[in-house]
Amino acid sequence: MSWKGANRLYSRRSLELWESRLGEDWEAAFDVAELKRGRSIYKKGSIREISLNDSDVIVNSKLGAVESYSVVEWTGHELKVRSSTSDPVLGGAIAVAGLLEIEELLADEDLSLLEQGLEDEELEEELPLEAGKGASKAESDSEVRMLHLVLDTHFKGLICEAYWLSEDGTRVSALSKEDGAPRANNSEERGRLIMLAARARKSHFGYSPEFGGYLLENLREIVFFIQSVWPSWKQRFSTEERENVKHIQQGVVEIKLKPKASRADSGGLDIQWVFDSGAKLLDSGLADELLARGEEPMLVPELGVVKLSEDSHRALSAWKEVETDASGAGQLYQLFSLFGEGEEGAELSEDLGEWRQGLLNPRSEAELDLLECLRPYQRQGVEWMSRLLRHDCHCLLADEMGLGKTVQVIALVLAQREKGKRTLVVCPASVVPVWLSEFAKFAPEMRVGRYGRKAGKKAEELDVAVISFALLRNRIERVAGEAFDFAIIDEAQFIKNPDSKVSRSCRRIQAKRRVALTGTPIENKPLDIWPAFQFLMPGLLGSRDSFERLYSENPGAFKARLRAQIKPFMLRRTKSEVALELPEKVIVDLECPVTPVQAREYQRICEEGLARFGDNLGDALRRNRFATLSLLTRLRQVSCDPQLLPWMEASVEDSGKLMVLLEKLIEVLGTGHKVVIFSQFVRFLKRAREMVEESFPELPIFELTGSTADREAPVRDFQNSDQTAAMLVSLKAASVGITLHAADYVFLLDPWWNPAVESQAIDRVHRIGQTKTVFVYRLFAQGTIEEKIQSLQREKRDLFDSIVSDSKAGPDLLASGVQSLQGLLALAQSK
Repeated sequence: MSWKGANRLYSRRSLELWESRLGEDWEAAFDVAELKRGRSIYKKGSIREISLNDSDVIVNSKLGAVESYSVVEWTGHELKVRSSTSDPVLGGAIAVAGLLEIEELLADEDLSLLEQGLEDEELEEELPLEAGKGASKAESDSEVRMLHLVLDTHFKGLICEAYWLSEDGTRVSALSKEDGAPRANNSEERGRLIMLAARARKSHFGYSPEFGGYLLENLREIVFFIQSVWPSWKQRFSTEERENVKHIQQGVVEIKLKPKASRADSGGLDIQWVFDSGAKLLDSGLADELLARGEEPMLVPELGVVKLSEDSHRALSAWKEVETDASGAGQLYQLFSLFGEGEEGAELSEDLGEWRQGLLNPRSEAELDLLECLRPYQRQGVEWMSRLLRHDCHCLLADEMGLGKTVQVIALVLAQREKGKRTLVVCPASVVPVWLSEFAKFAPEMRVGRYGRKAGKKAEELDVAVISFALLRNRIERVAGEAFDFAIIDEAQFIKNPDSKVSRSCRRIQAKRRVALTGTPIENKPLDIWPAFQFLMPGLLGSRDSFERLYSENPGAFKARLRAQIKPFMLRRTKSEVALELPEKVIVDLECPVTPVQAREYQRICEEGLARFGDNLGDALRRNRFATLSLLTRLRQVSCDPQLLPWMEASVEDSGKLMVLLEKLIEVLGTGHKVVIFSQFVRFLKRAREMVEESFPELPIFELTGSTADREAPVRDFQNSDQTAAMLVSLKAASVGITLHAADYVFLLDPWWNPAVESQAIDRVHRIGQTKTVFVYRLFAQGTIEEKIQSLQREKRDLFDSIVSDSKAGPDLLASGVQSLQGLLALAQSK
C-alpha cells in the first residue's frame, strides 16, 4: 500500500488542545457512512493538508481531480463540521479523515501527555494516563490491558496481529475485523493503537480483513523489517513470534533441490524434489510456484524468503517439460536427459539404480540365437540393441555406411520376434527392394512383403511389412491405428526436418520396440538428430523449443550435454575401427584450372549479382533467397562447365574439370580398373558421358540418376561386368540402397555443401566386400566458390564429430564465411 503523508500545520498549544478533545469518543459525532468513507479517504492518502488552530481544524483533500475542504469546529463540548462540498456525507468523511490524520500526528510526535503517569519506563506509552489528566474517572478505574503483537508468516506476506492481553491471560482482538478500526476501552488504549497504526504505516503494512491484522507484502521490505525494525517494536510492545518467523532472519536464501528418482507404479519414471540435504520433500504446487517466480524470491513460511538456485531452476524446468506416458509418469530413459552424474545427478532408488547399471554396463547376451554369418562387430551391435530393448529403451544404430546395418537389424528381429507380432520397416522407396531381398536371403522363413501392395492383403498377414516414406505419409491414419512389435526407420536422415509431414508421420507409429538406422545422424545442424530421437524416445532431448534455445545460448555446453544424452542410445562404428579386412581408402583433392571462358563468365555473374543484390551476401539471402540461391548455383555450374549455363555454348575443352577427368580416365581405364563418377548435376554427368563415349568407344558405360526407372539393373550389370567399365551416378540417386564395390576408383566431379552426402557416395564403393584399395578423387575449380564449399565441409564435419564421435544450412554458412559477393569475385581473381 502506498502512503503519502499530508502537510501538517500546527503549534504545540493547538496540538495539545486537540489531543485532549480527541480523547473523547469523537467518532460518535459522525454517522456510519461518514466514518466508513472517511477511513477509506484516509487510507488512500487523499488528505493534502491539515491546519490545526485553537478552535478549529481545516482539512484539505483532493479526490480525483476535485479539491474540497472541511472545517471541524470545537464548540466547547462537541464537534461541528462545515464543508465546501454540497454532499454532506462527503463533507463529514473529509472531516473524519482529517481527525485520523491528527491521531497519526499525535502518535508521531510521541507527546509527553501520553507519557504522564508512567510507572514502568520499559513500557513507556503502553500504560494508562493518571486519573484526572486527560482521562475520565471511569477510564482510570478500568482494567489495565497490555497491547500484545503476534508476528506470523504466510505465503502472501508478513502478518502482524494485535490483541489486548488482560491480567488473567485473556486475549481479545484489538482491531475491528472488517476495517481495522481501533477497539479500545479508553483513550489510553486508543492512543496505543494509534501509535501502532502509525508505525505500521511507516513500515508499509496495510490492514488485511482476511487476516484481521496488518499485512506486509513486499518481500525485500519484509526482510528489512525483521532485521532492522522489529527489534525496536519489541522494546515498545509485548510481542510474540510464531515458529516460521525465524527463517526470515537469514534474508533471501537460495535453495538447491535434489531430485529423487524412482519407478512409478506404472513402471515409468517418478521424480520428487527435496531440500535441506534431502531432509524435506517439496510440495509439487510449491515447486511450480517457485519455478514460475524465476529470479524473484518468494515467502515460504517453513523456509523463509527463498528463490531457486540456477541449477535447480534448470532441472525443475526440464522435468516440467517431460513428455509423460499414458500413466502420467516420465519414461525411465529420461534420466539421461534430465540429470548428470555425481553431485548434479539424481538420487536413484535401489531398483532404478540396478536398471541404470544394467543398461550402461554391457554383459553377454549368450541366450540370443543369432545368424552365423554375422561378423564379430555385427554380433556386438545386435547384442547392444537387444540390451537396450530389454531395458525399455530404444536405439539408433549409426554405423558408418557399408558395415551391414540391415543384416544386424534382421538378426535382431529374428532373435526377438514373438509369434503373431509384426514388424514395420520404413525406408526410402529405392531401398524397399533391398529390404525385401535381404529378408529373403537371411530370414527366408519370415513372411515379408510391401505394405498394402495387393488388394485385400492386410499387413496383419505379414511378419514384416516394408513401406516407403512417401506411402507412409499418405497412409499414416491407417498405419497409426495399428500396433507393431518392431518399428524400424531406415535412412533416418530422411526425417531430419521435424516440420515435414513424413517426420511427423513416423512419430505417430505405435510400436513396442523402435530402432532407427542411419550412417549420417547429423548432416547440417544438431536439430537433425532431434526427430530421430523423438521417434525413438519422446522427450529424451526435451522439447524442440528448448533444444534450439539451449543450442543458441551456449553451443559448446549444449553439444557436450547432447553427446552425453545420446551416448547410451546410439552406436557408431567406423570401418577403420571394426572392418579391418577392408582395404585402404585414399582421398585426393584435385585442383582443376579455370579456363578463360570459365573465368570470364564467373566474373560476369559475380558483377551482375553485385549490381542486383548489393555486396552483403547474408542480407541478399534474407531479402531474396530464391534469386540469391540461383546466383550461387550459377557460380557452381560455371565452376564445373560453362556449357551448364543456359545461355552458353561451349566445347569440352572450355571445362577445366572435364580435361582433368579425361587425363585421369586415360590413366585408370588403360590399366583395367572400374570407375564410378559422381556429380550433383545430371547435365554435367551427360556432358561427361559424351566425352567418355567419344574417347573410349568400346567402354561399357552405365548410368543411375533420379529418373532411372529400374535402379537395380544398371547396378547389377556394372557389378557383374568382367571388364573395365564406368558408372555415372547422380549424388541424389547414390545416397541410399546401392552397392558398387566392384569399382576401385571414384571421381567426385563437384563438391556438395554437406560432406555426409559425399561420404555416402564414396561408401557405395568402399564397403564390406571390397577387396582393393579405393582411390577417391575430389575435383574442384581453383579460386572459385568451390573452395569455400570445401571450407564449409570441414565445419560440418567438425560439428558431426563433436556430437557423434566423442541452424544453418549450406548457403547460410557460406554467407557467414564469405560476407560479400565481392569476396567471391576477389577469390577468383587472386588465382
